[in-house]
Amino acid sequence: MRTHPTLGVELEMPVVDLASGASFDGRELFPRLFESRRGRHEAVTPVLASGSLIGVAGPQVVSSVDNGFNNLESAIGIVGGPARPGSNLNDLAGLVHRELTELVGALSELGAGIANLSQHPATPIDEAFYQAMRAPKPIYDYWRDVRGWRHETGMDAKAQNGPTTGVDAEHAVEALNLALLAAPAMIALFANSPFEAGEPTGCKENRLRIWTRMFAAPTFPGDRATHRPPVQPFEDLAHYLRWMFEGNRAMQALPLGANSYKGFGELARMDGDPSLFAFLRAQSWSGRRLSDGAAIEVTPDLRHLESLQFSQFSDARIRFSFGTAPTVEDFFQALAERKVEALFADHCQSLYIEGRAAGANFPDAELCDLDDPLVSASVAMAPSAIQKGLQCNPGSLHRLSRQLPWRDLGLAREEAVRHGLDGRAGLVSLARFARAVVEEAEEGLCPSERWMLAYPLHVLETGRNGADRALAAFERGSGSRATRLRELVTSRLLRRVPPVPFPQRERMFEAPEFATASVA
Repeated sequence: MRTHPTLGVELEMPVVDLASGASFDGRELFPRLFESRRGRHEAVTPVLASGSLIGVAGPQVVSSVDNGFNNLESAIGIVGGPARPGSNLNDLAGLVHRELTELVGALSELGAGIANLSQHPATPIDEAFYQAMRAPKPIYDYWRDVRGWRHETGMDAKAQNGPTTGVDAEHAVEALNLALLAAPAMIALFANSPFEAGEPTGCKENRLRIWTRMFAAPTFPGDRATHRPPVQPFEDLAHYLRWMFEGNRAMQALPLGANSYKGFGELARMDGDPSLFAFLRAQSWSGRRLSDGAAIEVTPDLRHLESLQFSQFSDARIRFSFGTAPTVEDFFQALAERKVEALFADHCQSLYIEGRAAGANFPDAELCDLDDPLVSASVAMAPSAIQKGLQCNPGSLHRLSRQLPWRDLGLAREEAVRHGLDGRAGLVSLARFARAVVEEAEEGLCPSERWMLAYPLHVLETGRNGADRALAAFERGSGSRATRLRELVTSRLLRRVPPVPFPQRERMFEAPEFATASVA
């Protein structure tokens, strides 16, 4: 594992009305952000969809939306890396603090704020709400109309905290297996969504029920498989890529030109919906543009593999970008010889693990009122600290595997979703396993970064995660269920962003690419 990995994070944030606590359409935020950042002479670029401004891109932060306008997403980073050994998670914490502070201020001018929840607790989703609130990304129409996915399931601001941690090609699969194995602990520590559509769900992290529901009746059977970890740990990159792209795994729509899969440009569906590997082996493949049905002919190359690397929805992904793309022939030779690591080492300009298990958590008033200021200061950074610390602590995968065997991973994950820290997988207590994960992470962090574990340590010491606190507040409330949920949301607002103990340095390093190119 790298000693000095690149570091970034994707923060998703449920946006709510300050007065009513209802889910809030935040699209008016972006013109304000663009003008304020341009007024500070920052190098910003508008993110446009159908002529509308829906995001602001800068060298180290892209502020936009996730799947809907009630769920903001900030892609922050990258910092650190082997070329910058003096840069670490404290630099990322400075960027996160600045972003959250600006968003809280700008949203308050609109009468809105960010809720410390990983799913809005009282948003009924019907077709009218879905169409009005969803981001105008063509991939969503394709997912619903062609693949049969219930994309509307996530339109109640299901939000995650997604750390991104750089890794060498040689260790990428080990780091992925580690993130997947640690996922039940991350879910249990950061569970924050016990309600849905105005009702208790019986789950501490209801957010993560999204995948079984979204893929309940897919057009292509392979779509049911790739949101769950494999039966056995991944052996190498060849195993991982075959699992994702071979056999009954129908390929996704291809972005055309400079578009990305979640971009706002053209997409094309390949005739016959082949697997990506079948497509790549062909000299050319015919298809049709999704926008107008026009016939096209596509010459496969490895940039298509790069474009579709998102095609699995488990608790962690390997993400990469090619500096120079290898040839299709070289790729399949490396795949057959199980030498994809060497090929990626030669051709990738970035390679990192994207964590997807932790629910969104932010410092609300209750956390800010605690005697220890590091608890509230560390909330948003804690998933990044755990992921980096695990990856930088040699042998952590082996040691954690002794506590939670891979065969029990699926059960442990389900227990974490339902019961949080109270869950058990066989003889394994999730509270005990989560403590082991945090202790392993602490060993891999620089001393100046360890303050970021204050929040998960507080959760372990009190036995209460965000969902537990939300349920307790709901039970203490009076009045109707709707009234208590409204009071819960307004009490869980992020009103003040606590200072970080190691402020961002005056002069940040140059970032060669915009944040979305590195972290998205």
